[in-house]
Amino acid sequence: MFGYVRINKMELKMKEYYKYRGYYCGLCKYLKENFGEISRLSLNYDVTFLIILLSSIYKSKNSITKERCIVKPASKNLRIVNEITEYGANMNIILTHNKLKDNVDDDKRIKDYLFYYIHSHVYNKTDSTYKQKSEFIQSKLKELYELEKNNTMCIDKTSNIFGDIMREVFRYKEDEYTHILGNIGFNIGKYIYILDAYEDLDEDSKKGRYNPFMNYIDNKEELKNKVENLILIILSFIEEDINKLELSENIGIVENIIYSGMYLRFINIMKGRDNDEKSI
Repeated sequence: MFGYVRINKMELKMKEYYKYRGYYCGLCKYLKENFGEISRLSLNYDVTFLIILLSSIYKSKNSITKERCIVKPASKNLRIVNEITEYGANMNIILTHNKLKDNVDDDKRIKDYLFYYIHSHVYNKTDSTYKQKSEFIQSKLKELYELEKNNTMCIDKTSNIFGDIMREVFRYKEDEYTHILGNIGFNIGKYIYILDAYEDLDEDSKKGRYNPFMNYIDNKEELKNKVENLILIILSFIEEDINKLELSENIGIVENIIYSGMYLRFINIMKGRDNDEKSI
């Protein structure tokens, strides 16, 4: 379900692109060093955005290095790690663990059970500081599971629950930014849930799985208009709250993601295209 909050690489300045990739590679490195090699498979763009946004607000002191990695061994790549990276890595693991559990509940394939079992060892390494957040996420996913089991077709009810989950993830700590960050997280959660449901509709229909848009399976044009209206409103709310933060660092990267990357991802899904950046 994750990976919807991305840059528009073509519109990003070169120095901003390398910095973005530095945060991404920093998260990858932190995961490997603290949670093991397999945890890197869960690396996602959404958490990278979270780290960049929080780093911009709290002006965390960065540790910047250049290192080679197995993915791009030809040259040394920038890695940016700070105190926010630790938080982002833990949230990455918690979200992935619950996503894997959801796969087990939905598809019940052997590979889903196997990966969930293996990842449980990674999940057990998460910092106990975040136990409350993990329990909150699990309780919300149970609510979502009940709605799905009852075949609820109200997209507001289901997407609001996923919004609540991401609200909790974006609330880094209690201070003057908590409310705004919570709002941004809530709307990003709704954006992810709605686009994921729209994108998976045909596959869910073939496999007999739940999808909140199933009533539109024979009326795609009406669904497309509905989703377009919902996403444009959600993006406007996110933009409004980002502006309230008055960022002084990483502005170009954050604005690229909010004003261009997320919009481009949305447009590509609406047009049935899959030409997003597969890797940075």
